[in-house]
Amino acid sequence: MNILILNWRDTKHSWAGGSEIYVHELAKRWVKLGNRVTLFCGQDIVTKLPEEETIDGVKIVRKGGMYSVYVWAFIYYFKYFRKQTDIIIDIENGVPFFTPFYSLKKKVCLVYHVHDKQFFYELPFPISIVGYLLERYIFPMVYRTINIMAISKSTKRELEKIGFNPKRISIVEPGVGISAIKQAQPKKYSKPTIVYLGRIKRYKRIEILVNIMPRILKEVSSARLLIAGWGSEAPYITDLAMKSKARKRIELIGPVSEYEKKILLSKSWVFVNPSLHEGWGISVIETNLLGTPAVSFNVPGLSDSIKDNYNGFLCQNEEEMTDSITRILKDNGLRQEMSKNSRQWARQFNWDNAAKLSLAILNK
Repeated sequence: MNILILNWRDTKHSWAGGSEIYVHELAKRWVKLGNRVTLFCGQDIVTKLPEEETIDGVKIVRKGGMYSVYVWAFIYYFKYFRKQTDIIIDIENGVPFFTPFYSLKKKVCLVYHVHDKQFFYELPFPISIVGYLLERYIFPMVYRTINIMAISKSTKRELEKIGFNPKRISIVEPGVGISAIKQAQPKKYSKPTIVYLGRIKRYKRIEILVNIMPRILKEVSSARLLIAGWGSEAPYITDLAMKSKARKRIELIGPVSEYEKKILLSKSWVFVNPSLHEGWGISVIETNLLGTPAVSFNVPGLSDSIKDNYNGFLCQNEEEMTDSITRILKDNGLRQEMSKNSRQWARQFNWDNAAKLSLAILNK
């Protein structure tokens, strides 16, 4: 089967995150299962990646920027892809590629999460309004007869709210890197360590972590916060941290390698994601696999990856988040129990199973 994937970015992009990992992990396994896969995505205007390259058997074609990628996808489809494509994976990144308007090929729309308020966090006016209206009203109307692949139960529920037929929605949950299971577990940091790892974007609400650190330090005086990753809000978070009363206990690490990521997640005492919402929360599962419990707000996506009071805590507000973090830092028995639970929870998520399930959906 010749599979064409249309996505905003690929894993080499400066702003790549869990969604790009999700697509690549499935795509490279589809190739191993005997399929031909081409991923068309936007170019990274900062690093200027090759226009074409093959990674893990997946052919990557890059053209266009944040908005123009949609136009180039249309052009490249007719110029290069149309005659050699059996099925299209049209990925909705807040705005889909609207392939039903120009292709009669079989297609599946992959949705990480419904963006909703995120448009107003990340995009300027009036683009935010346009994005919100496209997702809320135009997207359900144009894709009403297209099968949807959602990555979580939360995403499925959110899609139903905006008008999608639940019978057309299949769920394929993410996996986690098998290599992490085989890795020897390093000892925890000697000081109680809170870690955030991911993109530093406005909707991630990392400022909440900075703001609650003084309260955490009143309960656990030796605690510290490590912030790893990069993004458009990094300068703001850096400035906020330097002005905080807890500035000596906050460290911004910046981007980290895969090896550094595993060490950081393994040695930290608790992982915290204060995001407005996620499609799933792959970072939570990676963290759990390495024996570290997680704390987040009870929001779509993260409520799928965290089982409350088992592999971490789901919180309703900042006060609950502060209490949950300090509870894990102070209670050694609770932390060890959650660490054990976290590993058991994470091991049930497997990329090979996800690839086979998703490929069955495409074949059907």
